[in-house]
Amino acid sequence: MKNHLDTILPITAGRDQAGCLTIAGHSLKPLAEQYGTPLYVYDGLTIYEQISRLREQLQANYPGRFEITYAAKAYFSLGMGRRLAGAGLGVDVVSLGELTVARKAGFMPERVHLHGNNKSIDELSTALDWGVQAVVVDSPEELEMLEQLAEEKGRSARIWLRISPGVAADTHAYLQTSHHASKFGFTVEGGQAAEAIRRARGSRRLRLTGLHTHLGSQLFDPEPYRRAVASLMALAEETGFIPEEISPGGGWGVPYLPGQPENNPEPWIQAVSEAVIAGCEQRGWPLPRLVIEPGRWLVARAGLALYTAGTHKISGDGTHFVAVDGGLADNPRPALYQARYTAFRADCPDADPLHKVSLVGKFCESGDQLIPEVWLPEVRRGDLLVVPVAGAYQLSMASNYNLAPRPAVLWLEPGKVEILQQRERLDEGSWWMG
Repeated sequence: MKNHLDTILPITAGRDQAGCLTIAGHSLKPLAEQYGTPLYVYDGLTIYEQISRLREQLQANYPGRFEITYAAKAYFSLGMGRRLAGAGLGVDVVSLGELTVARKAGFMPERVHLHGNNKSIDELSTALDWGVQAVVVDSPEELEMLEQLAEEKGRSARIWLRISPGVAADTHAYLQTSHHASKFGFTVEGGQAAEAIRRARGSRRLRLTGLHTHLGSQLFDPEPYRRAVASLMALAEETGFIPEEISPGGGWGVPYLPGQPENNPEPWIQAVSEAVIAGCEQRGWPLPRLVIEPGRWLVARAGLALYTAGTHKISGDGTHFVAVDGGLADNPRPALYQARYTAFRADCPDADPLHKVSLVGKFCESGDQLIPEVWLPEVRRGDLLVVPVAGAYQLSMASNYNLAPRPAVLWLEPGKVEILQQRERLDEGSWWMG
């Protein structure tokens, strides 16, 4: 019988003889006891299955060359990077730190793309010296700065241009990135993007190979992708540029709650592929290499956050608060984006919900609410609670607020538990240095 949690739990989720949740055959309660909470775990087989599904869809829909590249900002560490590089993925990085981890993790430079709207000289210099596949130039000033740096080094810089085509996407305002008022990219409106293409093509140090756009995150409608690709094609034709590569970004959404649609990538991949093919056939161009960058879609479902329940309290208006030992510092998404999650007890994930509670964190902020309303069975101090779909944009946005150490992270496969990230020690943080 299909369980209501099936579409949001990792694919290896099961139950042990006592009914407790297991991932890849590992019971979560002993892991929490050994490594402490908050604790994050990733199911390796879910990530590998997501990669396989995406490759199959690209092979079925796009007859040209393609690449799947991981958006490191979703979550990145040396251990995660090594596994993704070993799976044949590329990586999109946005900082010197991510560049350094990508290199150490074994990514080949021809599979690395440096993004960002305010790249430093150190970041650009590192990318040039390493010979990354593309520096994704974001502004006229950066175009000039990179050209000058390449001249000083006597190097040629492969670049893409990030384009803001003015395509509105239906998502949270903070997650929209391609409208005309966005801080990202060259705007099509007003001719800025066209001028950037002409400038790049006229440079002896810059080699323009592709165009990139990113509409935003948590998108479920494929039509904006069609419009964005059509806009890139029209811009290229206007400037006489035939792109070798097209990167329409990522952003395909995932369900966070039971009952939400499953995260099937087929509509997205089909829309992007058809738009690129149609645009090239219309103009008699060869198919470019298609670069897809799903970060959240690859890892969100694979991750679980584990917390230990603590204080219970009934407020003056009757709200039943249950506090856990994590919250805002390891997952700021509810505060930033009003992101919605569900939760359940690890020892009885299928139990009938009896009480409506507000699941809050331990941090000194009224906005530290992980889940404002969730129905749970009886919860007592010390119970282990699970928040699913915790694999993206939680740990990567984590902080040391209230000087909380960042949690440990585990990689789970059948018969194998590996540490991706050690729990921070209180005496190792920058606040400890005097």
